[in-house]
Amino acid sequence: MANIFLCSYFAEVASKINELVKFSGKKVAFIDTAAKFEEVNFYVGEAVEILENFGAKLTRVDLSCTQNLVAQISECDEFFVANDILTTINECDIIYISGGNTFYLLSELRKSHAAQAIKDAVQAGKIYIGESAGAVVAAPDTRYATLMDENSVNVSDFTGLNLVDFFIVPHFGCEPFVEAARETMKKFGNSCDLRPINNAEFIAL
Repeated sequence: MANIFLCSYFAEVASKINELVKFSGKKVAFIDTAAKFEEVNFYVGEAVEILENFGAKLTRVDLSCTQNLVAQISECDEFFVANDILTTINECDIIYISGGNTFYLLSELRKSHAAQAIKDAVQAGKIYIGESAGAVVAAPDTRYATLMDENSVNVSDFTGLNLVDFFIVPHFGCEPFVEAARETMKKFGNSCDLRPINNAEFIAL
């Protein structure tokens, strides 16, 4: 059974992924750190609503919190604070990483020590769902994404989670990323195994 799902836009493919994953009753570590400072972040709320409607139990994890805090999302929208990101990752069934800025996400994955915990969890069979930036960081290296995302945090080590041995190019043929995705294919296509997907596609393995 597939345990890695990479997509551009979760809302477009959620029902198909649910057929394979069966979200009902599953514990989801919901990591939306990549979207924290993005002006456009509607996809985060959409994903929360979709997953809750499928019956998943979400724990929102903010990797950028200095004290490594997580907040529980409940049906009544109350939040309680736990104090261990790594425990949350270890106890969940599914790790969900939203879109946003790839390089901010990469930086915070390292600072919080979540990167290794996620790699270990996925290797042990936990399900990983990466949307856009969350799909890009699953690659061995993220340098190819510099044409699609601004490296505003000046990441110098572009090493990804290395969950897969190829490189997702999200939003291929979709605005506002048409030109950036095309240029990415042109510049890195000969040196990387690029896999372009549009907003209605996903890769499962």
